[in-house]
Formats: sequence, structure tokens, C-alpha cells
Amino acid sequence: MPDIHTLMLFAGASLVLYISPGPDMLHVANRAMADGIRGGMLAALGVSAGLVVHMLAAAFGLAAVLVIWPIAFTLVKWLGAAYLLYLGVTALMGRGSAARPTGGMARAGSWRLFRQGFLVNLLNPKIALFFMAFLPQFASQAPGANGVDQTLQILILGALFNTGSLVWLGIQTVTFARIGRWLSARPRILLWQRRVSGVLLIALAGRLAVAER
Repeated sequence: MPDIHTLMLFAGASLVLYISPGPDMLHVANRAMADGIRGGMLAALGVSAGLVVHMLAAAFGLAAVLVIWPIAFTLVKWLGAAYLLYLGVTALMGRGSAARPTGGMARAGSWRLFRQGFLVNLLNPKIALFFMAFLPQFASQAPGANGVDQTLQILILGALFNTGSLVWLGIQTVTFARIGRWLSARPRILLWQRRVSGVLLIALAGRLAVAER
């Protein structure tokens, strides 16, 4: 296993990554403002589930497919860009009352929120490549370590990263849910917030569409 110094470096690097803006953070913030803490946490859990897939792909070498076969990277990239574009256009075209719903969400709505967070994360091939490059840097390279040892270390590091990410998204959810409650009494501001969020999602879709490996 990595020593304490390496783990501290890993924690510091992870913290910087947590607070870096991106599609996951924007999506969770939007859901928290629109649907409260429950909605934001469902989106965050979906993002976390997507990270688990990327972690497993990095640990078992599956993420290398995106490097070996450029068409695979391009396909996932365009699917991810299309999904972000869909979310952005949906936000811009939203109709009806700007106030947040006061009742509990139906079961189908809960699944939809989880699924959206999952797809926003899963369909970003840059995350898969990032995990493949980032996690092995902190795995112990001690003499005698075999492939199983390396895989186990990457899985543990990935689990630690995912746990920290979920905690950070949880803090973000509580914060933006409070902002959402404040905005619910100010429909005009809420409408502009949705429009800005839609534009940002579309911009992120464009950035992902032109991203290189």
C-alpha cells in the first residue's frame, strides 16, 4: 500500500480536483436548486455510480480501450456531448412555474435524477482517461508487487477518491439547495439562473465535443 506521505499527496491532489468546475458539479448544483437536497443527492449518487464504473475500468485496464481504439473515445465523447446538449436545451426550454415543487418526488422522478447524474459522468471519456493516468501514480511500486497488488491499490485509491467526491458533492448539494429555496421566492432571478445553467451546459457540451485524448 502507498505510504502516508503518498496518501497525503493523493488527498491534496484529489481536493483540487473536487473543487474544479465541471459537468458533474454544475449538474448536481442545478438539481439541488431545482429539487432540493433530495434531488441534489440523487444526482450526486448517480455521479458517484459513474465514477465507480470509471474506477473499475482503470483498475482492470478496460479504460485503455479508449486509447487503443480512437473510435471508441470519439463515440463516447459525442454521446456525452449530446447528452449535455440535451440537458442544456431542456433547461433553456423549461416552461411553467419557476417555483420549486413543494411535495415529495415520485419514484420515477428519483430514478430519473439518479440516471441523469450517472450518464453525465459515465459519458465523459476524459474521466476514464484521467482515472487511468491519475490513480496508478499513487499506487506503490515496491519491488515484488504484482499485478493483483497494483489492481487492489487502484481500487482502494479509487474508492477513497469516490468517497471524497461524494462528500464534496453533498456539501455542494446542501449549499445550493438553500440557494434554490431563496430563488424560489424570486421567479425572475430563478428563470435567469436556469437560462445561465442551460447555456453553461451547452458550452460544456461543445468543449467535450472538441476534446482530444
